[in-house]
Amino acid sequence: MSFQPRRALWMNRHHAPRPGWGATGLKGVAGAVYLYLYVPLLVLLCLSLTAAPAANFEAGFVGAWYVKVLRSPAFLAAIQTSLRVALSATLIALVLGTAAALALGRHRFRGQTWIEWLFYLPVVAPEVVVGFASVALLAQLGRPLGFWSVLIVHVAFCTPYVVFIVRARLAGFDERWRDAALDLGATPAAVFWHVTLPWLLPALVGGGLLCFALSLDDCIVTSFVAGDGVTTLPVLLYSKMKTGVSPEINAAASLLLILTVGLVGTAQLVQRLQRLPRWGRVSLGTTCLGLLVVAVGPTPHGAAATTLHIYIWSNYTSEKLLRDFETRYRCRVVVETYDSNEALLAKLQTGVARYDLIVPSDYMAGVLIRQGLLRPIDRSRLTNWHYLDPAFLQAPYDPENRYTVPYTFVVTGIGYRRDKVPEPVEHWDALWDTRYRGRIAMLDDQRECFAAALRRRGTSPNSQDEQEIARAADDLAAQKPLVKTYDSATFEQLLLNGEAWLVHGFNGQIAKAARQNPNIAFVVPQEGGTRAVDCLAIPVNAAHPELAEQFIDYVLEPQASAEIVQVTGYGTPNRAVRDFLPPDWANNPYVFPPETWLRRCAVIEDVGAILPRYDYYWTVIKSR
Repeated sequence: MSFQPRRALWMNRHHAPRPGWGATGLKGVAGAVYLYLYVPLLVLLCLSLTAAPAANFEAGFVGAWYVKVLRSPAFLAAIQTSLRVALSATLIALVLGTAAALALGRHRFRGQTWIEWLFYLPVVAPEVVVGFASVALLAQLGRPLGFWSVLIVHVAFCTPYVVFIVRARLAGFDERWRDAALDLGATPAAVFWHVTLPWLLPALVGGGLLCFALSLDDCIVTSFVAGDGVTTLPVLLYSKMKTGVSPEINAAASLLLILTVGLVGTAQLVQRLQRLPRWGRVSLGTTCLGLLVVAVGPTPHGAAATTLHIYIWSNYTSEKLLRDFETRYRCRVVVETYDSNEALLAKLQTGVARYDLIVPSDYMAGVLIRQGLLRPIDRSRLTNWHYLDPAFLQAPYDPENRYTVPYTFVVTGIGYRRDKVPEPVEHWDALWDTRYRGRIAMLDDQRECFAAALRRRGTSPNSQDEQEIARAADDLAAQKPLVKTYDSATFEQLLLNGEAWLVHGFNGQIAKAARQNPNIAFVVPQEGGTRAVDCLAIPVNAAHPELAEQFIDYVLEPQASAEIVQVTGYGTPNRAVRDFLPPDWANNPYVFPPETWLRRCAVIEDVGAILPRYDYYWTVIKSR
């Protein structure tokens, strides 16, 4: 009797149709998709495990960069802020989303379909639109940007996910259980706690984990609504990547990636369970308790009576300098970073962002002064003012030095690889040389690119002549097929890894790259380049202007200025700074350009009514 079934099983197994080329092809496509999705993440993890040292850190062993991240006050503060926002947003979204899902799932009313569609809007709308709309609303309401503004917006885009997940779970709920409990005398509250809630628990856990991951990962929306002292980990990583990707950043990004993948995977697993097992409840409770302890624990900076909030370019100050200032003045310093002057202007124009100290470039300082967004600086508090080089004072944007103090100066020119470009680079024509097609990088900056094209033809970078501007636009359009990328943030990395051989860039970043690779050089072309000064300034609504003035005076000390030079790669207007720098920094022509280079450089100025023509031509060039 048992022989026939076994024989039939053997016959079925050996005569079943084998997968054809179609199935094999589909598996190959699926494998390629997975490689496309996950290989970059695996590369990130591998790069974070390097033991290679950096200029200011001896790694020494695999995983040392993770140790550095977990010891960094800036990273720890960002991690703690991210956890506080994510936990708070998750709890509030769970309450609001569950209530909305129950109302939509158990009741029918006029306009319900439209209300349901409204929950999709925060999910499908571009994050830039959500961020801009949120900050505009907060500005209209007069609410300051900070922790609460970030929390409110995170709750807004997390709640719809809870609604979707809970409603899907609620669709499988048998209402007879609820009716039976009510018939047996249970109150509606008791029915909810003992019947409905246990059924919804897997959906609540899954939705909560998903909300936590979404909040923890968000960067774009948060960057719009974050105020002074509220820097989450994704925002910090993004700002630091603007000036190059280091193993430290790779390690921090890997930590965020591992946590996010774990949360999303757990959410998917829990949603498939009919009820949460005991091990799941214990693990979930332990994890939540640990995250809660980190979130509500003491800040890495410790307690301080006064906090100085600085809004500055990424990698434009020193952790050591900040900690020394905190010790000297018994305060706390919180740094938030931006990546463009326009981002700084947008934040200040809202009127709800409050910072004590900012670092605008010269032309933007003039805009801020004209718009009444800066407050005068009390020069009597600046005991180190005499160290400033008079050549950097009484500038056109602030002729009386009432609102600004020069911080660093920047020169724009050409960085190049001497081992790839055989002849010396002396003219802007090098960036139009067809021999280097695909090996040229230009700044992603309208005025700087036009300045290069105008200088190449021997005209002013601030030209207001329509014909000169049109010819420069034609030159840039003809150059575009030769350009690998337009990049204002990481162009020095392109030189270091050999992706670009000629870059249009700033002296400081190229100076730091040249310290890592001696084959990298920088030059201001003979036709001339541009120069700019970044300034220290105090917003008109600063909470602690006196402390900001003390910080300005502190960074004017030659020792502090020397620290800034070695971190940024840019020179400072401090006349005594070279006496406190190592010779390879003090005598570096890329950091402190010689007078012959500086005489060739012009300041980019406001071109007035002709600016829309620059905008038009730049849009046409970039859209081709």
